[in-house]
Amino acid sequence: MADIETTTVNEEKYHALSRAGDFELSIDATGTEGPKQNEVLVASYASCFAFASRAGANRQLDIDLGKVEIEAEADLDDDDHLAAIRFQMYIEADLDDEEVENVLELGEQICHIRDSIKEKLYADVEVTTDAF
Repeated sequence: MADIETTTVNEEKYHALSRAGDFELSIDATGTEGPKQNEVLVASYASCFAFASRAGANRQLDIDLGKVEIEAEADLDDDDHLAAIRFQMYIEADLDDEEVENVLELGEQICHIRDSIKEKLYADVEVTTDAF
């Protein structure tokens, strides 16, 4: 049995409803009835990176990050493939440079999405601390 099972139904045009567990996600290649596929991937990567950074900071550094917000940007090539991803990460906690470096390292190590994508697409991350 698989660890993850989803169902995606595309009845017409370029809109699909995907189900993961009890949740439904509307994805639309045109962006009219839901986010585009690459938008979903970038948002998933950003949320995973935020969760991983928080988990690493809590468990290994004994740091509470407080509120974390990531503004994600991505560039597409001429074929609409992802070419680059950037995160601007805002962290409520007032961290010094070494703590930021350690938090980012742990986020990179723990994030499952980062581990699943091509290395050339790893997000370039900038951090602003004491942000809220």
